[in-house]
Amino acid sequence: MASDKISKAEVVTTVVSKRHHDEQNMSSTTKVVASATAALSGADAAATAAFKAGKHAAIIMGATGAVGKALLRDVMEADAFEKVTLLLRREIDYEGPHGEKLIQKNVDFDNLEEGVFAGHDVMFCTFGTTRQQAGSAEAFQKIDRDYVLNAAKLFKSANATTPLHFLYCSSGGANASSWLLYPRTKGEIENGLKSMNFAKCSIFRPGFLVIEEKRRGSRFAEEMVAPLLGGALGRWTGLSTPVGSVARAMRRWAVGGGEGITAEVKDGTYTIENNDILKMGA
Repeated sequence: MASDKISKAEVVTTVVSKRHHDEQNMSSTTKVVASATAALSGADAAATAAFKAGKHAAIIMGATGAVGKALLRDVMEADAFEKVTLLLRREIDYEGPHGEKLIQKNVDFDNLEEGVFAGHDVMFCTFGTTRQQAGSAEAFQKIDRDYVLNAAKLFKSANATTPLHFLYCSSGGANASSWLLYPRTKGEIENGLKSMNFAKCSIFRPGFLVIEEKRRGSRFAEEMVAPLLGGALGRWTGLSTPVGSVARAMRRWAVGGGEGITAEVKDGTYTIENNDILKMGA
């Protein structure tokens, strides 16, 4: 066993976790409802309008999870993309504006085809699972890490001459050197994405996610700690993040927003920690 020191963020991430994105829970049809009257304002509206003029197309992988559903709503309400393609095991029930721009692709994540990625220049990924739902550490890593990295490679190869932006929802405490499965896997994903040399790669590291609905398969520890970190204590300590804030931060960052955000930048990769996610997603 490695002797690396475990950080506070790592412990929170692993013990309470907060998995935003479970593509494994397919027992019922996922429904996403967006507002037809939502309006952007201020700098957000200006950045979105300027971005929209460039005629961009987005992919969302993980749209049935907590962050993914919030992201889909926010993206569709903002109307910044010419088209939005979802990679899914089965279609969702979407109710909201700009539905004519939404394309749902039923895919087999074990056998993804490069063609589904062609013609897009932005990819949002909120995809993943938990060890409990995957059934083993090996299955967890296959779904959480291998599916994501394979999709990222196909996204890049399918659009080889296009400047691409890949946005990934990781986790606070991600660390490829950790002996703990969850933060180690997230760290390995981050390292894999960095090595692909996208024109721009953005990694978001939220804290404990405050979800909008109860999920099947939630961890016991998560249910015990959620009332604390999901409330005033979480806001005061900066350890929790509403899923809607993560979604807004990802979408605003994608369209060129995020003034005043001090993301760590290295070789085209931006790492955005929880405090900046909260600022950008407010």
